[in-house]
Amino acid sequence: MIVDKIERSACYNGLVPEFKEAMEFALSLADKPVGRYEYDGLPAGTVFAMVQEGDTMPYEDGKVEAHRKYMDVQIMLDGGETVYYTDIKGLTEAVPYKEEADIIFYEKAGQPARIEKGMFYLVLPHDGHMPCRELDGPGTYRKVVLKIKVEENL
Repeated sequence: MIVDKIERSACYNGLVPEFKEAMEFALSLADKPVGRYEYDGLPAGTVFAMVQEGDTMPYEDGKVEAHRKYMDVQIMLDGGETVYYTDIKGLTEAVPYKEEADIIFYEKAGQPARIEKGMFYLVLPHDGHMPCRELDGPGTYRKVVLKIKVEENL
């Protein structure tokens, strides 16, 4: 997992070929309503993003999630959250993998990372993460979740 400030996102442009234009696309959505947005500058399904907002939730109510086909770049536009991170190796599966949603859930685990407005975090397929957890008690967030298709062996 990578955690950094949005202003330094260009440091990661070489991570995957689409990273730079995918981040530009995601940041262009900052004022858009909640919803899913397709990026048509690359082949279908390569990059898309979701503008999300909501209330943070207690750690106890969560499960660790992971993805096999896409990396997540979660960009905090307003508010904040705690995200819990752990490698998925050795975790106990809680909900089997759903290919159409590209998601699998594991039992709670991980180390906390504080994510505030102006920050982003990037998770790869081996990175289990539990987003949208309470920061300093109940709170709210608004973010863009950018999905970039990756090779499974990345």
